[in-house]
Amino acid sequence: MLDQAARPDFKRAQDEALKLLASFGYDEPPVDPVRIANDLGVSVVFAKFAEADAAVSGFYDPAEDGIYVNSDEYPRRQTFTVAHELGHRMLHLEWAKSNDYKVLRRDDTERYKDPKEIEADTFAAHLLVPKSLLRRYYKIATVQQMSDLFLVSAPVIKNRLKYEFGV
Repeated sequence: MLDQAARPDFKRAQDEALKLLASFGYDEPPVDPVRIANDLGVSVVFAKFAEADAAVSGFYDPAEDGIYVNSDEYPRRQTFTVAHELGHRMLHLEWAKSNDYKVLRRDDTERYKDPKEIEADTFAAHLLVPKSLLRRYYKIATVQQMSDLFLVSAPVIKNRLKYEFGV
């Protein structure tokens, strides 16, 4: 069990994503996290990762203020990765600059326990599929149609529907 200090701050992650959306004036999907990052001065580089790092979706480099994304990933995973890494930049900049920061593999069980990883996932989900936009479509579109509209995977849509509307 995580102690109180180590629990993810879901509200902060959500609030920061929504503030960013409001500042960029998104009122229709899809949200473009690459454009947002670039407009914030954060470079986004799609690169072929070494074979040893093939299970890494991406990472944030605070020294370069850049997000590096595995170009071999499925495009919708890349979109989520950019938003996730932008979450680290917005929520965890000091941590990302520290020796505690480490790049995790997709299948690393540690990522599912680390509050910062959970917060970055929460930030990404709320940035890419905000409740205000999801509300417009969830009663008239299928999960696949919303996945296509928001340019995220079907599991992201399913998780957001469950979280926001209990469906």
